[in-house]
Amino acid sequence: MRLSTLCFAGSVALFAAGCATTSAPRPAPTGEELAFERCQDAGDFAELSGSLCAIIQAPLHPEMPDAGRVDLFVRKLPAQGDRVGEIWMLAGGPGETGQSYYTEIADFRTAFPGYDIFIPDHRGTGQSTRLCAGETPDSPAGTALSGEEFGPCFGEIWEQADRTIAFSMTNAAHDLDYLIGQLGGEGRRYVYGVSYGTGLAMRFSQLRTVAVDGLVLDSLVPALDDAEHDLSHRSHTYDAVGRELIARCATDPVCDARFEGGVDAAFNQLIAEIDAGERPDLQEYVPGGNLKHALGMMLDTPQSRALIFDALVLAIETPENLPAFFETEVTPAFDLFAAVQSYPDTAFSITLAGLIGESETNRRPDMTAEEVAREEAGLGFTSSLTTVQTFTQMPLYERDAYFDAPYGNLPPILVLQGDLDPKTPLAGAERHVADMREAGGDVDFVIVENAPHAVWFFAQTCVQQSLDAFFNDQSPAPSCALDQAMRPS
Repeated sequence: MRLSTLCFAGSVALFAAGCATTSAPRPAPTGEELAFERCQDAGDFAELSGSLCAIIQAPLHPEMPDAGRVDLFVRKLPAQGDRVGEIWMLAGGPGETGQSYYTEIADFRTAFPGYDIFIPDHRGTGQSTRLCAGETPDSPAGTALSGEEFGPCFGEIWEQADRTIAFSMTNAAHDLDYLIGQLGGEGRRYVYGVSYGTGLAMRFSQLRTVAVDGLVLDSLVPALDDAEHDLSHRSHTYDAVGRELIARCATDPVCDARFEGGVDAAFNQLIAEIDAGERPDLQEYVPGGNLKHALGMMLDTPQSRALIFDALVLAIETPENLPAFFETEVTPAFDLFAAVQSYPDTAFSITLAGLIGESETNRRPDMTAEEVAREEAGLGFTSSLTTVQTFTQMPLYERDAYFDAPYGNLPPILVLQGDLDPKTPLAGAERHVADMREAGGDVDFVIVENAPHAVWFFAQTCVQQSLDAFFNDQSPAPSCALDQAMRPS
């Protein structure tokens, strides 16, 4: 076991038990016992049965304790069976709530019954303090911004710019450190992050005051100084994964024969026609009016990815059939993620995403929509994010001392990375892992074959086996595969 970092909670003292008599005073309740109570929605969803909820106040500016507070919502699912330790699960984004885990958490609890599972909402998301009133759960549209709420929301964000810039990645990492210190218990302790959550976990590793036994990084974001794989290059990442699928089709006689002259020639011709403005019909028949964005979106799950060549055949031969195809075939392929919408307050925070993206994770925040369009000419699989970023205007915070800073004193790390991830590319993860190892980090790197983004959702057997080895100070297998149920027939 990795017991060198075994620790107790930072600021929650466990009081010594009194004498075992009816007249002896009871131990004073711990901070954890005072903070948590039964969640109001625990009876609404079977997977959340028995969960406990707390709202903890933390400093708005950790370095300025008198500058106000933020509320941080945390859900706890107590360990099943004998308690071994705890796992803190960090959602992606920036802008996702902890509820992105809820559909899968029952399986996670079954896989690791000895661990308390803590799921916080990052500041700016879910039931934690939001950037503006229009994103709060009790606003007219709930945590989603409606059309009439946009103006007042951004007005509030700019009028209170000093408050806005406190919603930074570093302060979110301070929040995690604070929450673990306040609510954590004895035993082993791990942090599990997905996507942006992996970057947040690494920021936490730079500033933490509490000890952890390891970080699990699922779909590792590129290092912040990686100018080739940052958010401004998202469409290039999509296209690289999509082109790999095109290449695989070209080597499959059955797949290649579906296209006159072969898939390479047919695909390149279609993209050239779209870029030249010769296929206005696709704007009518494709959801969102952009086939390249739709193809990029289809890379996000194995099921939708398997439909890409059907979509291309229709776009080339019978585009009028595309609307029905997307409705009856493609949309159901995203049911796994759509199920999250059944929980309240799940809306993604576009304001938080814009703030952190422009300030920190986008190396080219000054790009215009026209520049993006020029860069994406010739690409066949693209992301709408690169264009959306050009319209987001937020008050920016300065990059602090942790930005691009070398790592040090890292805990053991397990990285789980799909080799067909269109959002956090394998090449970016490999470079980031090299940085960690150069800093002396003990890093296990597992490549999940044919997996897209967010490995846990598609390869739970692989993840569980890798975590079992990692938790027991053993080396996991260097590669593994998708769950059988996730492999398209």
